[in-house]
Amino acid sequence: MRGGDALVAGSEQPSRAGAHVVEWEVPPSRRFAFVLVLTVMAFSIVIAALGHVRAGGYLLAASMALAATMRAALPEKYCLGLLVRSRIFDVATAAVFAVALAVAAAILPA
Repeated sequence: MRGGDALVAGSEQPSRAGAHVVEWEVPPSRRFAFVLVLTVMAFSIVIAALGHVRAGGYLLAASMALAATMRAALPEKYCLGLLVRSRIFDVATAAVFAVALAVAAAILPA
């Protein structure tokens, strides 16, 4: 890349050998939903590792519910990382996992 050249998502840049290389740049605003869900998931793992398994399970269920909500409400360009299949399939899958995790956390022995 020459000085002053800016990379655009999906742009082709010639390499030193002359072959074209596709470089991707994703703006942070498009990763927000995915990073938020991963942060809540990581926090739930920390809570569970500290001995509060039921609370960690509920928080993990909440992160899946958050993923389903964000995938349902946000446009596709802001759902990178949450975008797998169709919107209906992604939302239904995350919602089913959220319910299953909440039920599993509820039946854990205290």
